[in-house]
Amino acid sequence: MKQQYHPVKDNAECEGMIAGTFQGVLCMALDGEPYAVPVNHAYHDGRFYFHCASTGRKLDTIAQNPNVSYVITRFYGDRRDLDKSLKCHGPWESVIAYGKARVVSEHDELIRTFKVFMQYFGEPDYQHGENLLQNTKVIVIEVEGMTARREYDEFRTDYWSWERDA
Repeated sequence: MKQQYHPVKDNAECEGMIAGTFQGVLCMALDGEPYAVPVNHAYHDGRFYFHCASTGRKLDTIAQNPNVSYVITRFYGDRRDLDKSLKCHGPWESVIAYGKARVVSEHDELIRTFKVFMQYFGEPDYQHGENLLQNTKVIVIEVEGMTARREYDEFRTDYWSWERDA
């Protein structure tokens, strides 16, 4: 298998793979115990945004350990091609972002982050209700770095690695 590794100065390749995605898996750990949960996301300006209930395991874990990773995978080919070839290799992309998560609970910032989230989902004029703000929190990941992988077929895979400048 031919592999090409590309450390990059800007994050355009990773962000290009994120564009048009809406779901992934948020990975956390507390006291050596892993915890991963599928969530939907918005991505804007180097940050991932998630909404959640105002209490729960995600919030408890992040409060004690804000270091997280977030994984997005996407198959961009035709499933029938894999079935015909009886192979697991094909046109796949994945991004793993890592950074620090924080929970937004302050009223004005909640409004701003909900607008970012809903704009990502195509609702630029979203109007929130006060009930939503009382019962919902937003988690923001400040992305510190990403790795990305694009597999074209069983013979060629490209890798990218990006880290935010300190």
